[in-house]
Amino acid sequence: MEFRTLTVKELFDNEKTAAVIKEYAPQLLKYPIKLFNKKTCGEIFDKVVKTGIVPEDIARKVEAKVNEIIK
Repeated sequence: MEFRTLTVKELFDNEKTAAVIKEYAPQLLKYPIKLFNKKTCGEIFDKVVKTGIVPEDIARKVEAKVNEIIK
């Protein structure tokens, strides 16, 4: 399993991976996360980078950190 195929629910169910989001991209926590539970992190992060909510460099850091944790 890797970050891009992980669902948003799986990401937030794991305390370690949720902590990465809280540290690097706390602005995402303003949104109703439950609406995205069935989406993959790859889908969501592509959208939030495209809309400018999260800068691309931060998104890459989050992806790398989460991949380290889940492997």
